[in-house]
Amino acid sequence: MRRRLFILGLLGGMAAAGPVQADGSLALVRRRGALRIGFDASLGPPYVFWNPQTRYYDGFEWELAQEIAGKLQVEARPVNAPWALHGDRLLRREVDVVINNRERGALGDTFGETVPYYRSTQRLLTRSDLAASVRGLPDLTGKRVGLIPKSGGAALAETYNQNRGNALRLFANVDLNRLLTQLRNRQLDALLLDEPLAVWHSGRDRQLTVVGQPLLPVDLVGLTHKDDDSLRQAVSNAIVRLREEGKLEAILRRWKLW
Repeated sequence: MRRRLFILGLLGGMAAAGPVQADGSLALVRRRGALRIGFDASLGPPYVFWNPQTRYYDGFEWELAQEIAGKLQVEARPVNAPWALHGDRLLRREVDVVINNRERGALGDTFGETVPYYRSTQRLLTRSDLAASVRGLPDLTGKRVGLIPKSGGAALAETYNQNRGNALRLFANVDLNRLLTQLRNRQLDALLLDEPLAVWHSGRDRQLTVVGQPLLPVDLVGLTHKDDDSLRQAVSNAIVRLREEGKLEAILRRWKLW
């Protein structure tokens, strides 16, 4: 089984925490009968995306959101909005929780954070014909590496270059499909991507494969308004229960992320 200890020992402590504070946020969600889940479907699979076959949302984070809502005994109500606007939506209370590839600690103490539901890493995606010769970043010295701007992979590659005299030839593009096409067409030698993206695309294209060790582990968390302590604690408790019941593992296994 691949290493994926995404819920650390701290979860047990969170599960044992006392009753939620009576700030009213959880009560409001229950009166409404729906938990408004913020996400950006344009991030694509396997996070949350529009499935044209089912004509509805899909992805491992959407499955998780539905299970969390079930634990709160309400429905999961999708709220699709640009990723950069999620913070504004929370501040204006247009969504209750954001579950969409948000790293723990990335936004400081501006918002409330749930316990982690997944530990992500950065992975190298390359062509299958290069798999034997590319096992890590040192093997890509002088090679062309594609990445998404402002991503974890971009930060890792830029730091690597600062310490090693621009060893990597970096090419950034917000269009992941364009990067994948360039990799297949030998215009790039590798991509440095979030693990869910690398695993998803390698599983659907025999030309592509994930190589090397996981890099830069980060925990993904849900975000709430900073004042919504009761809701944040309830969502955290739901994640802990899903882990203990094996449902979180089942979701991740379905998406090849365990």
